[in-house]
Amino acid sequence: MKTPVTLIRLAVGRSAHSVRHRLSIALGFSSIAILAMLIIGCESAHKDAKSSSPNSTSKPSGEWSERMQELSQSLTQLLPLVADHRAFNDPAKADLVQNSMSQLKAMAHQVKKGSKPSSDPAFTPIAEMLDEDLARAIVAFQSGNRDYARLTLRESMSYCIQCHTQAAGGPDFSGRSALAINTDNFSPLARGDYFAATRQFDDALKSYIAGVKDRQFAKDDLFAWEKAARSALALSVRYKESPTHAREVVKAIQGNSQTPPSLKDSARAWMQSIDKWEREKEPDSRLERADRLLKEAEKRASSATERGQDLLYLRASADLHQWLSTHPEPNAARAKALLMAGKAAEASRDMNFWTLHERYYEMCIHTLPNSVMARECYKYLEESVKLGYTGSSGVHMPREEADRLKSLRAKAMGENTKAK
Repeated sequence: MKTPVTLIRLAVGRSAHSVRHRLSIALGFSSIAILAMLIIGCESAHKDAKSSSPNSTSKPSGEWSERMQELSQSLTQLLPLVADHRAFNDPAKADLVQNSMSQLKAMAHQVKKGSKPSSDPAFTPIAEMLDEDLARAIVAFQSGNRDYARLTLRESMSYCIQCHTQAAGGPDFSGRSALAINTDNFSPLARGDYFAATRQFDDALKSYIAGVKDRQFAKDDLFAWEKAARSALALSVRYKESPTHAREVVKAIQGNSQTPPSLKDSARAWMQSIDKWEREKEPDSRLERADRLLKEAEKRASSATERGQDLLYLRASADLHQWLSTHPEPNAARAKALLMAGKAAEASRDMNFWTLHERYYEMCIHTLPNSVMARECYKYLEESVKLGYTGSSGVHMPREEADRLKSLRAKAMGENTKAK
């Protein structure tokens, strides 16, 4: 019997990246309205990083802002339809839905191909996966599978959350929203996700923590409750970079009588990490601190506490994305940072997109081909990809994926495939 991930990969090939990601997202996201806030999102999230980088190759933010405006306008046409199941499936509105989706896809493709507002490596794969998901939604709608198309569009909000909370930086719009959304009937997780996607981070953290403290929520939907807990931890560590907020989250986890024993064990380890974090001095280099945190996390990974090292990986991820955002030069230091970012993302992939780490390993190879670092990155990439296609009957990898690995191996090793 093949693993679920293997079945997904065999079914959809390269699109498995986005599908696997969607399986890691709670299916109860409440509204596509989140996406309309993309205009505020990645642009403002990376303004500080861009302005502080003397070597940034990004074009002026005006071009990026204009592109986000166009994307937002396309999105707003879909909001009432995606939020209303009957309207989305109404044959009389089929042309409107189709045209709006096509416009949105065209804008998303331009965002993917155009200049980026930052050197943060997370932006490119997130933009690519958004483009892929919108293409899949259009195909599903045209083939009559409208429920799947609507679900795919609705879940695209997760790209906003991932982009906005990858690291510290950018404004917090708590207390105001560009869209009048009533969240009273949202679940604690959906409410927190809505606020996180719209850069209302203080409100998001309050919503997540309220959910973490809610014994009934944990009892009724342990999966969603645990995701709320992990989201709160990721937000407090990666965006807030605050041991005080992280401590509040962990105390809420420990104080809920419905918290699973395994998570309570992890919470004890997180609290120890927070105690140590509070005593630390500011490092000379975020890259050096990330390296130290990763080594400590990898050492802990072999201990009995299943996820006790998560907080360390989150801190390392925040440091790496901040450093990468201001160091775009394709040199050995950036390649090393991409390798470390891949390791951090792979170790904490239940808080990220499930294949984000593979994208980092690829970028590492392209950054410094035919090098020791590129070969190290290829090793991790190959292991991850093969594992995803492995079942009880062996490895079943589509030709397209095998060819992609072959090409990346040649680049990493400095091989001339044409000469063979």
